[in-house]
Amino acid sequence: MARQFSGRRLREVRTASGIPVELLALNVGRSAYSINEYELGRVTPPINVLAAIADSLGRPVDDLLTDEEAHAA
Repeated sequence: MARQFSGRRLREVRTASGIPVELLALNVGRSAYSINEYELGRVTPPINVLAAIADSLGRPVDDLLTDEEAHAA
């Protein structure tokens, strides 16, 4: 089972950290719209952006990943 990015985990970690979407976006050089898209799971951030997000939140990248299996079509 592969670990994969979780928008839900990103939102949980960000809100627990008390960091608004706009501030996180500014810190990682992305738009607030992009952060929202990541949190909604519509877009997966590139690895360098994922690392910047984790760093900005003071958490390891692993905290933004999940063990959920991808469902085969």
